[in-house]
Amino acid sequence: MTLRSTPSRRIANVYGAPDKPLVAHAKLAVSSDLSELARVREFVRHVCRELDGHALDEPSTTAVQLAATEAASNIMRHAYRGETGRRIDVSGEVLDDRVRIAFAHDGDLFEPAEIAEVAEPDVDATTRGGLGMYIMQEFLDEVVHAEDAAQRSSTTLIKNRQR
Repeated sequence: MTLRSTPSRRIANVYGAPDKPLVAHAKLAVSSDLSELARVREFVRHVCRELDGHALDEPSTTAVQLAATEAASNIMRHAYRGETGRRIDVSGEVLDDRVRIAFAHDGDLFEPAEIAEVAEPDVDATTRGGLGMYIMQEFLDEVVHAEDAAQRSSTTLIKNRQR
């Protein structure tokens, strides 16, 4: 089955939507070790459920936690090519209309244009991995991959708040 691309559920290279007022913000630094994924999930839960008094409901929080785990794992495995001890800066923002979780790192930049289409995975397949992009596309409203002037790569996960 092929996934359809819709304006509300896309993977973009440039974040174009104007910001709404920032309600709350938090930061975390982790190492590029897979054992740090539990800290990332805990941080995301804090941002989504505690930072602004339940910015997201429980199902949305779980979805963002899963997508954030995939994003962090992809940075560790692919951007840093499995090298441990490298820094990943994680920030969480609660805005009036959405929650943003951003990962900044010095690893290789991910180029979403290199992936023609994110297809629904074969759940019966025995291969490991390959679900990250699908999970992010299905569970989030937007995913942004960018590189700043200092050539740091970033992945930003965006989940709209239900009001």
